[in-house]
Amino acid sequence: MMIENISAQMLFAKALKWRKTLVMYTLIATLIAIVVALLLPKQYKATVVVFPARHFSTSKLLLEQNTGNQEDYMQLGDEDDAEKLIQILNSDALKLKVAQVFDLYKRWKIKDTTFAYHYLKLKWDEMVTIKRTEFNSIKIEVYDYTANNSANLANGICNYCDTVRNEMTRGVSNQALRIVKQALDNTMIMMGQLEDSLQTLRQLGVLDYKTDVEAYTKSYAKAIEKGNKTAIIELEKKLDILKKYGGAYLSVNENLKKYRFKYPVLKAKYDDELMNNKENLPFKFVVEKAKPNEYKAKPKRFLLVGLAATSAFILTFLILLFKENLSKLNLKNQ
Repeated sequence: MMIENISAQMLFAKALKWRKTLVMYTLIATLIAIVVALLLPKQYKATVVVFPARHFSTSKLLLEQNTGNQEDYMQLGDEDDAEKLIQILNSDALKLKVAQVFDLYKRWKIKDTTFAYHYLKLKWDEMVTIKRTEFNSIKIEVYDYTANNSANLANGICNYCDTVRNEMTRGVSNQALRIVKQALDNTMIMMGQLEDSLQTLRQLGVLDYKTDVEAYTKSYAKAIEKGNKTAIIELEKKLDILKKYGGAYLSVNENLKKYRFKYPVLKAKYDDELMNNKENLPFKFVVEKAKPNEYKAKPKRFLLVGLAATSAFILTFLILLFKENLSKLNLKNQ
């Protein structure tokens, strides 16, 4: 075997034997680590904590007529709502929006090349952490090179979450509003045309078919009973008009009733869609906004130097141990 079973006592003895080499390389690594640690820029941490809100349309939450089925817009969201919020917070749309508003390409020194967005995502993953807590809240942790910038960036990510979500749903909302408005406009046009048709029929002598038939029939019977030929001729003309246009009147009137019944339903739906399109409730409840914290979060210089020194010592010791065992193996093979 190249490396024999060794005890702690033997390791200690070898460390004493190689102490000069171990100390030299450990000091070199420590000095390099100190220089690197001092050159690393300071990073400051800011934290935002939010709870997800329930996801319903504005009109459903605020204008629902049936109060028994009305959702409470003050209620905190569940796990599904939290996952949806995290998905939006991690979306490329939000990253691009925040990068544009806060000029992250310049702030994070990302070169304007073909792969600029790729490097932005890598830097974002390094500087921004979004995670769900055990209380179903969502914590947004942001690092930046000044305390104010880290706080502004964290609050910006939180604020623009609503903007990205609203832009995402705007297309569907616009389409729904257009469909409902078209149906409402068509209904109003049809009502106007049907009312014009009724007005034309009224001018022809059909005021109200059922009422007219009943009144003219009674008058006609009385005229026959009295033998009033003038009244009979006049009433027969009116009854002929009813026979000629009565069917059209009933059809137009029935259709007008249907459209008049349909109109308030479509108008209420249009008002709901208009509110959903123009107004939006927040997507989350902000528990804690980010505040500038001048205490440096990164780098942990003592930890970095300590890890570098320890790693250098262990690596040097292993290399020396390997060389010694390799030398012994070569001597045995000669």
